[in-house]
Amino acid sequence: MLKLKILFLLLFAFGTALFAQKLTINGKIDNQLKVDSLRFRYATNFIDQQNLYGKGEEVLVKVQHGRFQIHLDSLPTTFYAIFLLPKNYSKDISDDYRLIGNIGYIFMLKADIPVEIQLSQHGVIFSGGQKSSLDCQLKLFRLKKKLSDRLIAHKNSFGSFNKTTTEKQISDYLDTYKSINLNACREAEELVDSYAHALDTMTANTVYYDFIGSTKWNEINRINWWVEFSPDNVRSYVARYYNKYYTDELSYGDPKSYRGASNEYPKFLAYKAFTDLSNSMTLLGRRIKSNLALSDLLISERYTGNLYDQVAFSSLLMRATKEYVDDMYLISLIGNMKNEDFKLYANDLRKKRTIRTKSFQFKLEDENGKMVTNADFIGKVVLFDFWFTGCKGCLALHKNMAPVKAHFKNNPNFKYVSISIDKKRVIWLNSLQKGEYTDKTDVKLWTNEQGDKHPIIRYYEIGSYPTMILIGKNDEVIAMNPPNPYTERNKNALIKMISDALNE
Repeated sequence: MLKLKILFLLLFAFGTALFAQKLTINGKIDNQLKVDSLRFRYATNFIDQQNLYGKGEEVLVKVQHGRFQIHLDSLPTTFYAIFLLPKNYSKDISDDYRLIGNIGYIFMLKADIPVEIQLSQHGVIFSGGQKSSLDCQLKLFRLKKKLSDRLIAHKNSFGSFNKTTTEKQISDYLDTYKSINLNACREAEELVDSYAHALDTMTANTVYYDFIGSTKWNEINRINWWVEFSPDNVRSYVARYYNKYYTDELSYGDPKSYRGASNEYPKFLAYKAFTDLSNSMTLLGRRIKSNLALSDLLISERYTGNLYDQVAFSSLLMRATKEYVDDMYLISLIGNMKNEDFKLYANDLRKKRTIRTKSFQFKLEDENGKMVTNADFIGKVVLFDFWFTGCKGCLALHKNMAPVKAHFKNNPNFKYVSISIDKKRVIWLNSLQKGEYTDKTDVKLWTNEQGDKHPIIRYYEIGSYPTMILIGKNDEVIAMNPPNPYTERNKNALIKMISDALNE
């Protein structure tokens, strides 16, 4: 028994050590940059890393006499972070500052290894034990900037796609587009190889696959944009090209060589599975998108083990904030994944979104300063619409909702509740007055100055806007992301979903 106790204590101490490491980052900023503070955001788990711009822990760092220091505790061996420096558009500053400040690229860092950073108008200099890794990553960020410039130049030389664009012109354009991206991946491979003597194998593999993942994600994302928003002839030409040259093709970044520590590569593989399916459906002549269940089926055919878990889970995180998540899909996903953290997250998501559990208990202010709570809607079916001023999708949803609202205008048991995440009250009120996002019949609420940090946003893990949530008469969640009525089919589906809830 004593031996078992000793073994348990040793294992506990070892496990605690893995997640109790510390890091101190010492920084120096040239006074000419006029930076008196910065924000530092970091994520210590795969879930938060997938959306570090919106999640993770954030530290406000004061800069005094041109120096700052960041202390972090309870860290895993490796984690991801962003130095959120104040934006600076001066022509006198180097691209390095823009890459870290204006764009905010994500760095992979290691715990317990000193980091020192020096910023000036002329560039960024790293020193300390992680110098080689950070130098390599900064050079990869510079390469991303060059890639972006090359793609912009290519687009400008061609012009825009329109109804008169021929299939050969599309093919020629995409041949060059594909080649530009491919050459950047080759340059990245050569760059990381040049640091092989200074980086451990896992670090080199991770920073390389982060570059490949983000680059290839952006590449196919642009193709998706053309398919989604181009005239019908262009849409079919681009989809046909994608199905011929992209489906089942990875170009760079062999999954067999991936060691499992990148936060970008699994996202790309998940997005590619979705895109492969959607573009194959586009050739049927319809704007059909693959749902999560179909994407997961393809992902399970392509990947196994830890890689399947990462890709399937990335697919969930990427799309659960944007579309309705079927309960059977979540049950299947939870059963297929082996990673316990992923399974716990998916199960918690299922409880919040798809099972008839109580909705988040809120207390929000309306435009007249009155506090509104869940109790005000008991016995009614409520459709929440989360939005913010400047959101184009939110403008479109308001327009598309008109026939749905008209259908239920005489039913006192249906309420449309608009919830703005604008951080300034005056901006919210101005938008209400213009009527571009709301109607007079809507209940209009505000998350106060908390914006997207409000507990209701965090609870439902809303990461994109607009987001709708349908709540039943007993204050239970019926559906997260019910159909957006931008098509006749979706409009009818949403009306039916609301009608079914009213008839319960």
